[in-house]
Amino acid sequence: MACKPASPSTPPIEGVLAEHFALIKQGKTGPARVRLRQLIDGGNTDSRTYFLMGLAHHWDRHYTMAAEWFAKSESAKPNYPPASHFHGWSLYHSGQPEASEQAFLRHEQMAPGEGDTLFGLGVLALERGEARIADRYFIRAIALQQDDPGRRAGVAKALARRSEIAEAESGNLDQAVLLLQEAIAMNDDLYESHFRLARLLRRLGREEQAVAADSAGEQAKLRVESQDGRPR
Repeated sequence: MACKPASPSTPPIEGVLAEHFALIKQGKTGPARVRLRQLIDGGNTDSRTYFLMGLAHHWDRHYTMAAEWFAKSESAKPNYPPASHFHGWSLYHSGQPEASEQAFLRHEQMAPGEGDTLFGLGVLALERGEARIADRYFIRAIALQQDDPGRRAGVAKALARRSEIAEAESGNLDQAVLLLQEAIAMNDDLYESHFRLARLLRRLGREEQAVAADSAGEQAKLRVESQDGRPR
C-alpha cells in the first residue's frame, strides 16, 4: 500500500497577525487590510501576512485580488499550506479553472486530509464533464469529513453534488432524492438543494412533498440572505 505524503506542519497565526485575523473573522476587512498593508510596507514578507491580505479580499468576494495575494503567500516563507487551498477557490471564483485545479493539487500534496480541497477538485471535474472522477473526489471528501461534527456543511455539499451525478449519469431519481434529503438533513440552509429536491419530487409524481420542499427552500433562502456574508 502506498504511503500518504506527510502533511507539513502549519505555522500558527499568532501575535499581531492573530489580531488582524480576528478582525477578518468579524467581517472588519477594511481595517484589517489597512493594518496588513502597513506591515507589508514596513518590510514584513511573512507568508501569513500575505495570506491574511488575500483572505480579507476573499471574504469580500474580491476573488481576483485575493488570488494575487494568495500567490504571493505561496511563494513566501514559512510554508503555509492554507494559502494553496484558498488560492484554489479564489481562482475558481475568478474563472480560472485550470489554475484553480493546480492550486488544489498543490494543497492536496501538502495536506491530503483536507476534504474541502477534494470537494473543489470534484467540482472542477464535474464541470469538465468527468462525472466518475468527480464522484470519486466527492466520496473521498465525505469520508474525510463525516466523523467531524464541525464539517457537516462540507459533507452536505458533497452529497448534494453526488445527487447531481446520480440524476445526470444514471437517471436514478430515487437515489438523487435520497442524497439530497441526506444533504439537507445535515445543512438545512442549502436552499438550492431544497429547490432541486422539489423539482425531482415533481418528476416522481410526489407533488405534496414537492410543495413542502419548495416552501423549505424559500425559508432557507431568506434565512441565508439575512446572515452576514462569509468567504466562499
